[in-house]
Amino acid sequence: MSYCVHCGVKLAEYHEACPLCHTKVMDPHAKIDPQTRDYPEYREHLSGKNTNHMRRLLAGTVLTSVFSMYCIILLLVNFIVNRQFSWSLIPVWSLMYLWFTVAYPFFRIKNTFFRLYTYDSFATALYLLVLNLIISGDIHWAKFAASGIIFIWIIMNGIFISERVKKWIPMIAYYIIASVLFTALFAFMLIDTASIPTLVLPIYLAVLFFAFLSFFMIKALVFDLYNYLAIIFFNASLLSVAIDLIVTRFLTQSYSLGWSLVVISALIPLSLTALMLRNIKKLRTYVAKKFHR
Repeated sequence: MSYCVHCGVKLAEYHEACPLCHTKVMDPHAKIDPQTRDYPEYREHLSGKNTNHMRRLLAGTVLTSVFSMYCIILLLVNFIVNRQFSWSLIPVWSLMYLWFTVAYPFFRIKNTFFRLYTYDSFATALYLLVLNLIISGDIHWAKFAASGIIFIWIIMNGIFISERVKKWIPMIAYYIIASVLFTALFAFMLIDTASIPTLVLPIYLAVLFFAFLSFFMIKALVFDLYNYLAIIFFNASLLSVAIDLIVTRFLTQSYSLGWSLVVISALIPLSLTALMLRNIKKLRTYVAKKFHR
């Protein structure tokens, strides 16, 4: 390794001149590679994937033309034979659903898995609702199927959001709001609307409260099987009391305990037994350390 005779900068083997003061390097025995440079004279841009958007657009156009041709043929045959649109609505609506799930993504430049999954989920829910409406004139069974699809999408959406939002408090708030709205929706479809604020939501909030209480208690303590069982049994007994009071209040307009007393008499001893076993384990560990066994 040589140095510049003028400014003392360290020179590489391929330097023909000093990179700082441009003094000529006089070394007749050095092998100079003229293609080697410290820095490129131009910036080389990384070439991305060479996606041919015209092919995607052509594929989407062909699929759209095929689906449109089938829809027109079905509608014309139905109208010519029956003078109305009846049975053709089902295959036409099915073809429209296929177009949205198969052909529509070809017209979009950027498609991600979550975006496609969102399109397909809502398209499937809407397809089932309209199909049930066409067949029977109501949405009796489709509303449950569509709600289940949306609920699965809510869970998947939370998973994708958690990859970007690393804080757990917004995620807990997201799941609480989503689950409350979904429970209210199912209660509205299944039972009388008047019982939602007096029976369904109080029970749901009680379950949610004790579930989070158990979670934070277990999170705050060092994980131990006996601690885990004691907390679960104790909070389950308190939850049974809360549900018993809510149901009794809804049915009789008064507060009284019934079946929850049996649950308490079974779960509280189990919780105390778990704590005793944990203390016995700690005592045995302490004695073993003292006697070096």
